[in-house]
Amino acid sequence: MLTTSKKMITALTLLLTLTGCFYSGPGEDVQVNSEPAIASAEDSRDYGLSSLVIELPEGWELDKGDKLNYLMVNERGEAAGRISSSPYEANYEFNHTLPNHSSVIDDETIQLPAGACRLITLDADNGPAASGKTGTHNTYYGVVSVQDKVIYILDFTNLDKDPKSKQQFIDILNTISIKEPDA
Repeated sequence: MLTTSKKMITALTLLLTLTGCFYSGPGEDVQVNSEPAIASAEDSRDYGLSSLVIELPEGWELDKGDKLNYLMVNERGEAAGRISSSPYEANYEFNHTLPNHSSVIDDETIQLPAGACRLITLDADNGPAASGKTGTHNTYYGVVSVQDKVIYILDFTNLDKDPKSKQQFIDILNTISIKEPDA
């Protein structure tokens, strides 16, 4: 029942926001936005994660349980990476905080069928800082700008330094495309 109440409050708040009405607070006037919202059909399309088309290696699956971050789950049931999206910006700046105990060893741009991709390779550590282990595996980030419509941000690791892992990630990146959302 509590969850249903929260959903109803959220829906009511969204409805009031979308119609331009809001309550300013005790003793203040209610304001109504009378300007019509004009948007082109192109602007109203959502090219988020729900528009993502991607092929994963055999035995892998895409966990869509979280609508903001999809997980790439390998054949052993382990999370091998994560995918999120951002609205398209021509000068998008990837400002992701690097994981603890990692450093950038390569930052390159590659061309994919879907568009340009900034491919970042991190030298990362496994285990706690006190272990003294350094550079135990690579983590990869792919920032893919798809057809001037959406930016997908992917991270990936096989917890190794094998060049085949980087190639596996590039192979996954090469399968990315988008499906047109319902207008």
